[in-house]
Amino acid sequence: MNVLVIVPNFPNRIKEYLILPSLELCIIAQILKNNFHNIDMIDMKINDYKVEDLNKLLLQKNPDIILIDDIPETHCNTKKIIKLLREKYGKKVKIGIRGELVSFEPEMIMSRNEDLDFGLRYDDDFSLLNYINNIDNLENVKNIVYRDDDNKIIVTDRQINEYDLDSLPLPYRELYDLEKYLKRDSETIVRSSRGCPGNCLFCIKTKMEKFKVFSMRRFCDEIETMQKVGFKTFFFSDDTFAFSIKRLLEFKEEIEKRNMEVKWTSNIRIKDITEEKIKLMKELGAYRVFVGIETINNNASKIIGKNLRKEEILEKIRILKDNDMEFHASFILGNPDDTEEDLENTINFVKEINPNIVTFNLIKIYPGLKLYSDPEKYGMIMADKYWFEKDEWTSKVVMGTKNLPPERLEYWSRKMLFEFIK
Repeated sequence: MNVLVIVPNFPNRIKEYLILPSLELCIIAQILKNNFHNIDMIDMKINDYKVEDLNKLLLQKNPDIILIDDIPETHCNTKKIIKLLREKYGKKVKIGIRGELVSFEPEMIMSRNEDLDFGLRYDDDFSLLNYINNIDNLENVKNIVYRDDDNKIIVTDRQINEYDLDSLPLPYRELYDLEKYLKRDSETIVRSSRGCPGNCLFCIKTKMEKFKVFSMRRFCDEIETMQKVGFKTFFFSDDTFAFSIKRLLEFKEEIEKRNMEVKWTSNIRIKDITEEKIKLMKELGAYRVFVGIETINNNASKIIGKNLRKEEILEKIRILKDNDMEFHASFILGNPDDTEEDLENTINFVKEINPNIVTFNLIKIYPGLKLYSDPEKYGMIMADKYWFEKDEWTSKVVMGTKNLPPERLEYWSRKMLFEFIK
């Protein structure tokens, strides 16, 4: 079959968002290719295409199935694309979607997008292949949602995949236009694990799959492949790369065996920071870490699942500074229990720790989270539960808390921006 993947662009005012390829999508693509299916892509992000540009772009395509790679931040454009596709192709082409929204709220997404034929749920690498192979008998295909002949929405069982991640093929990166990505940034994304050992209240991505790892042999194979393409530095996008010293020593052994040099940055949980790890990471080529502090309110930190005390954060930051490790500190505006006084104290705290980069992200209440299903329990304000269907959220704050309603978060968002803009 001919499969076309469409990657929707970000709406309006958030074009500065990171544009990174989906490694899971690249693995799905290679699995299809290994099974003699054709796969092509229209990458609207890297090309900055508008929805109406698809009318011309689709003239060059002849798909049997179209899969939209959806994330909450692009869903407002996804909805427009679904309608455009159905108007163009009628019932001749099956239109599907993958991503967090359809994973956690399949009936909602299918019922609010009547032109969708199916959805792929969670990070199931074989779900699209299984859908294609069983397209006339889908009831036993796991991890999907679809419409039957009577237009009834059928959600199949979830299956937690137990296969060894190393059994998966290397990602088919050529699905994307690598020259355009390389021209935009000489750093690219790689990942040595999926899922996260943490369970933060606000995080939707880490709930897609249980925590599992690739071998360092497989991980370094991918790095070497991308170095040959021309990428110079790497973002290790694991939710926490250095979750154990054993893992770092395995990485050290593999790169020394290959005589590799790697310049890289990674996420790391505050609780995973130790003197031994940071020294070893520096030795192995790390130059910066991303740390999600989110709040300095001890109670708020406990509520959101970070469980960090201010004193602990300061001690971990000291370790980074003592070892000359650059760090990117991230905070959330609108945590449950945070107050305006906490945000004022956050300004002083950021000045005290003096990170190389600091970002302040407005709280987002995603479908699939406890914050979404029971906002009152956490004191959340969400006037429109379908906020992700409109691009209004890109131009104004659309959610908040009783302590920090949307209009006050709007104020604090601007205050933080002007306080730390350089």
